[in-house]
Amino acid sequence: DELAAAAGVTSGSVYKHFGGKSELLAAIIAAELARSEAMFAAVPVGDAARLDKVIAGYLSPAHVEHPESGCPLPSLTPEIARADDDVRAAFEGGLRAVHAAMNEHVDDSDAAWALMAQAVGAVMLARALPSGATRGKVLAAVKRNARALVRAAREPEDRR
Repeated sequence: DELAAAAGVTSGSVYKHFGGKSELLAAIIAAELARSEAMFAAVPVGDAARLDKVIAGYLSPAHVEHPESGCPLPSLTPEIARADDDVRAAFEGGLRAVHAAMNEHVDDSDAAWALMAQAVGAVMLARALPSGATRGKVLAAVKRNARALVRAAREPEDRR
């Protein structure tokens, strides 16, 4: 009811489009992860400076302080883990799409997963920290590590 009211519609109209809360959550997850995928897909492959800006924006105090306007992963992942199979399938599909977009930049599946996990984990940790100084240290450390991981993943195999 609160979600319907926030959207300016009635609960009945929400249920007209969605069979229940689970179907609604799956649709929200799919839409939000598509937004995250688009963010990385919009960066031209090889544009390390622009990729760095996108990652820095993700690992920014603004993203940490405003979960309502950011990526759903740091906030919703614990809820998704307890959701039904349809929600978890929507999550997996969206997550794989984000991974594919990230993999275009690093050309290394493991590096793409590691970047995603580190970024999401850093935001989760930073949101839980009361100290702005410690929060900043976590975000800065993961930004540095992300830059290094992107550079290393893009190096020719014989230089790794």
